[in-house]
Amino acid sequence: MPRAGHVAAFWFYLLNVFLLAWTQETPSPIRKLVQDGNQGKKTFSMTQKINPNWKPRRISTTTIYAAPFLKHKIPMPKELKTAVKEEKQAALENGTFPIHERVNGQTAVNTNGLYTFEVKIGTPVQKMNLMFDTGSGDFWVWSWLMPQTLTTGRNIYWGTNSSSSYFWQGQSYYAAYASGSSYGLVYQDTVTIDAPGGKFTVEGNPVECAQNVGGTSLPGLTGVDGMFGLNMWVNDSESPLPQQTWFNFIVPSLASPLFTSSLVRNGTGTFDFGYIDQTKYIGNIAYTPVATLASWPGSGYWMFNWTGFSFGNRQWNNTNLQVLTDSGTNLVLMPVSIAKAYYAQVKGSRQQNNGFWAFPCSSTLPTFTFGVGNARFSIKAKNMIYIDFDEGVNCLGAIQNTEEDNLIVFGTPWFEALFIVHDYGGRRIGFANRPGI
Repeated sequence: MPRAGHVAAFWFYLLNVFLLAWTQETPSPIRKLVQDGNQGKKTFSMTQKINPNWKPRRISTTTIYAAPFLKHKIPMPKELKTAVKEEKQAALENGTFPIHERVNGQTAVNTNGLYTFEVKIGTPVQKMNLMFDTGSGDFWVWSWLMPQTLTTGRNIYWGTNSSSSYFWQGQSYYAAYASGSSYGLVYQDTVTIDAPGGKFTVEGNPVECAQNVGGTSLPGLTGVDGMFGLNMWVNDSESPLPQQTWFNFIVPSLASPLFTSSLVRNGTGTFDFGYIDQTKYIGNIAYTPVATLASWPGSGYWMFNWTGFSFGNRQWNNTNLQVLTDSGTNLVLMPVSIAKAYYAQVKGSRQQNNGFWAFPCSSTLPTFTFGVGNARFSIKAKNMIYIDFDEGVNCLGAIQNTEEDNLIVFGTPWFEALFIVHDYGGRRIGFANRPGI
């Protein structure tokens, strides 16, 4: 069996052949990893920090529910689609995005953006608080090109103030995120991650500079300065020349071609690059091959096929289902038959008019178990709750409906329950239990 390092080198070679063929008519500007004097392959660990610019904000359940559907271009359930349409119509009529009566007037305080990672860009260094997102390949930032009304209360990247920046003529990007989108121009600049264990500096790294951010969700991410995509392939939001993700570019310099995630509910989690920290998991790591999305083979998603599931008093179901893992999504989307069967075991559960599941916070929530090969992993009650309403009586569920034939989206609430290995070299994803979870 080939070693992971050899497999990684092979896939890295294929990717570069692909990019060269795509860009043969227009040579890409120089992009290179800067050596810091430390010899050999590297490892480093990134720890989230509490975002100093974050402020709580209220958000409608329609906006929360719609986010993963819009991000991944997944067809919405009928009730949600209708609610989004009505909310947009109200926005056009009133010039704002009010809480529409269809969502029963209910809002929740969204903590999205409270925990971020620090990334440094430019010369002199400009520090940016970014969200790490395994569900995309985009690396974009709020920039000086945006209206001042959108940049208040956050750090913005000034390409014109960096002596190492370079405007990439003709290159642009468009990225759909949650209930909104971001678009703009592309600069190249020096990007540094300075963390315990290693310092990675890439010169000429593409930096997507937002000219505008639309919708309801992205502008409301107070204190968040941009997104840092960690999918495993190409960032094709850029055009006309798709680009390698930052992670994909540094893979040959890592001690092992992988990274792991250990996110913490209401706390600071970590992403470790180039190694597996054995203190962060218990038992064995169960690996399964990365699956390909039939409708988009080059998506670069960290996907897998689970080998069955059960919850509460239900028997084990051996149905194979395709699962998209995404640290940048706040919910867990399940086919409607599974979601309804789950909430049938939750006393007092109900669906709002937009289809969003809620229940009394005092209700007993069944454990949800899914299969990875022959291994089984259980998600306990605390990770089945997204957030609670302000009144403290009712909670919003982490599991929400999607159409019956859609894939499952495995979002942050379940990331916070498990240790996850994103093994680029082996083209596989691994799961293990966490101590104390």
